[in-house]
Amino acid sequence: MRVIGGEFRSRRLKTLPGLATRPTTDRLRETLFDVLAPRIEGVVFLDAYAGSGAVGIEALSRGAARAVFLEKNRAAVRMIAENLKSLGLRGRSDLVSAPSLSGLGKYPADIVFLDPPYDDADEY
Repeated sequence: MRVIGGEFRSRRLKTLPGLATRPTTDRLRETLFDVLAPRIEGVVFLDAYAGSGAVGIEALSRGAARAVFLEKNRAAVRMIAENLKSLGLRGRSDLVSAPSLSGLGKYPADIVFLDPPYDDADEY
């Protein structure tokens, strides 16, 4: 998986094997950020159910001032931390290891993206 556009375009991101974190497809991320392009500069972007962190990292790459990543899977949290570190983004991000729904109200954001996994119906 890679960052599609912006400052970190074409940089590779680590992902977890298997379907536990089902990454948001490149095509969906590209379409999403085509729509958000006029609004992304300088915002706080919250990536709930962050998985690999690809969506929040894409937001940072395209000009978001800060990103908050909410993810309860500990292996995924470690992966996001590695991705943020490799891109030098730890200073522009908050990585929270918690269920996404319980963390939503605690982190104000201008744009909130939620893409819950199929197998986590207990959370909602």
